[in-house]
Amino acid sequence: MPQDGNQDMFYGYSPENFIPNLAFVNDEVNKITHTIESHFASVAASINEALRTTPWLPDSIKPPPRPSQPSLPPAPVGYLEYSQDWISRHRAVTAAIIAAVGTGAFVIIWRRRRRSRGAKRRARRAKNGSRTEVVVLSGSPYSPLTRSLSLDLERRGFIVYIPVADFSEEQMVKSESRGDIRPLNLDITSPTATASTIAKFAELLARTRHPLLNTPSHTLHLAAFLVLSPTPPSTGPISSISPVSWSDALTTQLLVPFTILHTFLPLLATHKSSLLFLTPTIIPSLMPASHGLENVAAGGMQGYINTLRKEVTANDIHIVQLKLGTFDFGVAPVSRALVSARDIGREESASGKSAREDAAAATARVGPAVKGSPLRELYVGVFDGIVRERGRSGTIFVGRGSRTYDFISRWVPAGVVGWMLKGVGGKKEQEEHQQQWRRRWGDLRTDEEKERVGRDSSSVEWERVEREMRASAGDSAGGD
Repeated sequence: MPQDGNQDMFYGYSPENFIPNLAFVNDEVNKITHTIESHFASVAASINEALRTTPWLPDSIKPPPRPSQPSLPPAPVGYLEYSQDWISRHRAVTAAIIAAVGTGAFVIIWRRRRRSRGAKRRARRAKNGSRTEVVVLSGSPYSPLTRSLSLDLERRGFIVYIPVADFSEEQMVKSESRGDIRPLNLDITSPTATASTIAKFAELLARTRHPLLNTPSHTLHLAAFLVLSPTPPSTGPISSISPVSWSDALTTQLLVPFTILHTFLPLLATHKSSLLFLTPTIIPSLMPASHGLENVAAGGMQGYINTLRKEVTANDIHIVQLKLGTFDFGVAPVSRALVSARDIGREESASGKSAREDAAAATARVGPAVKGSPLRELYVGVFDGIVRERGRSGTIFVGRGSRTYDFISRWVPAGVVGWMLKGVGGKKEQEEHQQQWRRRWGDLRTDEEKERVGRDSSSVEWERVEREMRASAGDSAGGD
């Protein structure tokens, strides 16, 4: 039995079982050896360092110095890292450079703005001093805004042409007694006459001129075309606006300017002119009640401008929109004598008695007008849109409240704007609008009055029926 046990023990330790044990023993021996070597190396280094630093031993006995390790080349540094390192090492110089550059830039910008404000805005002239820049001002000759702009542009050296449709408008333009403010007879109702007028105008611009002997010749250049949006003749609720009023308003505010501009588009592309739209901002931004004509016309004009801006980009026509706020004209409103008979007839036919009463009531509620910006701001904006780079293919805000109301229309919710307008108008104004609406389309009687009148009418009807029945019964009895 013991022999068998020894055999089992002997046969249990096979060579495969010895291999892992030998590997473990080998690892342990290597660790011990490495530890011993490290210890002896540390002791040897300490002894060498002690012998090397001992001053009284001769140099022949001291061990040789340790060999220096070769230094690695520095890693490449980029421009950003190099700049950061240079700035961190020269902070005082960096601060001085930044202060000098900032001060210089501020001084340069300030001087340019001051020179720009102080510089006289004048149109370009020929070498002999003659005027060469032409501006077409498409607006009503009876409008004070058209008159003010034409006088300012003429004073700045432009030749101003105002399209007119009849003799009275032509006389209104000539009454300014300015040689460079001229009427341009344009009958948009006749395509043939319109094409002939535009052809003559193009020939006038291309004609070579010799104002004096032995002076260089020059030609005219169409610098800009200005579109002035007319103001609706009256305000009032939509219920009081007749179809004739809608037709007249859309014709004068949209169809006429679009037709005139359509005839000038090829000429504008040829001369690479600027196209300026002068549109109101306050009422179209708020879209209050009783301003349906102005709101609809402003929306149509804005859509036309956005579409045209995308279409004429390749033709080098610079489209600029001037959004107008409130201006202080400094004069009394234009009297009715300055309005043509045609406009008076259109106004009378377009608005009835109720519309005129509503307009008068609205004017009385508004009270004195808010003082606006001076007209010089408008003149500067128009000149910069024509000649300078300001506002090219963009928008220029001029007048008090133009930028503010545009911001309100873009970012303030419509519910908040409506609540503010209701607070301004008050409950009395809302009741007036409701009465005007009922007066136009409904009935002012209350429900009790309607019910009482209905009962009375029904009783009268039944009494008539009973009388007819009695009369017929009497006739039948007499006949029998």
